[in-house]
Amino acid sequence: MKEIVLIEPKTKRGHVYSMVRMPRLGLPLLGAQLKAEGYKVSIYTASPETLPWNKILEADLVGVSTTTSTSFDAYRIASHLRANNIPVVIGGIHATYLPDEALHYADYVVRGEADYTFLPLVRAIKEGQLPRDIPGVSYWDNGVPVHNPAQDCWVEMDDLPIPDLSLFVQGKPGGAIPVMTSRGCPFNCTFCSVTPMFGRGYRYRSTEKVLEELSLYRGQHVFFCDDHFTANPKRTKEVLRGMLDRKINLKGWGAQVRVDAARDEEFLELMRRTRGNIAYIGLESINPATLKAYNKQQSLDDIEEGIRRFHDYGVRIHGMFVFGSDSDTVQTIRDTVDFALKMRIDSVQFLMLTPLPGTPLFKQLESEGRLITKEWDLYDGHHAVFQPALMSPEQLQEESFKAFKRFYSMSHIFQNTMLTGWGSSLYRGVGWWLVKRFEKQNRWYDQILERLQNKSSRSVPLLYRRIPINQEGKLKRDEAANHLKIYVSESNGVFYLRLRGLLNRFALRELNRTLKGLVPKPCLQLVINTEGLSFSEKTARAFTRSLERLGRRVGRVQIIYRKGDLRHSFLKKKSFRIQRFELLPGKER
Repeated sequence: MKEIVLIEPKTKRGHVYSMVRMPRLGLPLLGAQLKAEGYKVSIYTASPETLPWNKILEADLVGVSTTTSTSFDAYRIASHLRANNIPVVIGGIHATYLPDEALHYADYVVRGEADYTFLPLVRAIKEGQLPRDIPGVSYWDNGVPVHNPAQDCWVEMDDLPIPDLSLFVQGKPGGAIPVMTSRGCPFNCTFCSVTPMFGRGYRYRSTEKVLEELSLYRGQHVFFCDDHFTANPKRTKEVLRGMLDRKINLKGWGAQVRVDAARDEEFLELMRRTRGNIAYIGLESINPATLKAYNKQQSLDDIEEGIRRFHDYGVRIHGMFVFGSDSDTVQTIRDTVDFALKMRIDSVQFLMLTPLPGTPLFKQLESEGRLITKEWDLYDGHHAVFQPALMSPEQLQEESFKAFKRFYSMSHIFQNTMLTGWGSSLYRGVGWWLVKRFEKQNRWYDQILERLQNKSSRSVPLLYRRIPINQEGKLKRDEAANHLKIYVSESNGVFYLRLRGLLNRFALRELNRTLKGLVPKPCLQLVINTEGLSFSEKTARAFTRSLERLGRRVGRVQIIYRKGDLRHSFLKKKSFRIQRFELLPGKER
């Protein structure tokens, strides 16, 4: 085993981060470790359709990292690879908390921080051994899923190499360069997945290690991608003073901080002297009850004072708000826009409360039966996925979009030019364009929200049809004839199709007519179970084309197949084009 490919699916178009060309650092860190071990490593950040499959299918092993909102694309990538007999490892925060789900599509799942486990796993795979003693790894053993105990220690930050950004083949960083100086957060916001993943203990790299990395990026923009850059103010200021002492002159830098960082006059002065020009602040809400529910440990007065002080030092503010708590109303959302405009926040991110797996919020809303869908690609902060307490999901969706549209209107683009410079106007101009694009691309979800709320969690039978046929594709009266049985049911807006018997071209035409009249447009998900289906290779190709067409009108298509039977009927060996559907092995592995 010599060549390893690492992939992070790109966020979908219209997402708030779709314009950002700054990758997360998990894969470059692992890539640096693998490279030091002698492996040839390539990293891709792209959508499944734009990946260079002719090169990727030559790899000996592929690792896929995923967040919740990109998990479906990660699964599609993984199922395509496994259908071509390439071992797949899935990791990331979503797989950490739903390892059984991820393991359906992968040979191995790495849970939690992968820095101490991924390389030992690669060695075990190379030697043909099961990773029995590697903590935090899940795998298959004779068809049975095995979950090794989690790691009993956190990663020491100075054990990590400098992320190797040169390994990116597709999705190379553009704009600001990401630099990580710490992990963990001493706070514990109920909706945040950082603390469950990285802990409340604040771990940071030595100042010397950070300065060594920063020296590589003189004259460029840097983004400190720590979840809380100023959690240890003494250490943060030590890094900034080190930048001055070593004359590490950056073109500019930004970081995620809390509003209380603005109370520190020395930090603000160091920020100005080192060209820190933008602060990304989790303001979350102007509703005191919501701030308390989120466990933010900050008040509205803190927020207002922090904004003023950052602006006094010429620092732009990107304010992040979250709508939809049990204390929020429609008026709360409208008042938040008033506040953001009054306080002259340079750019904003209005996200809907999103219950990510692994967070206390997810457990609460799931136990209360308030989740209206588990279509993970909707868990991006731009789609209402739960039932709020004081408004409907439709109102939350509509008002959140109106908030974006109002803040990023043409009349407000130049509001802050004299206060924080042209950078503020540029951000608002991009925001105006993204809002216009998002409106066009997401009208379909407005149609689907009402259906989601009215669906029962129980499976509702919709159709049973039996098509008697002979091999020539003609109807046959003989009860002993070959036949195709079609069962269709629905649960929570997901359509389930179970096929049994013989599928030939005649039966396929009848099946397509049935689905066209039964599955609504738009439809979130269609699951097709083909474990009891038999057909020729020629029919399989026609069936694949039908599934491709379905993939254009259905958000997600899953094919459950019987191992050893249909796997290669759906995919030609070494196919250089990824299908629009996922391949999911059935009960027999």
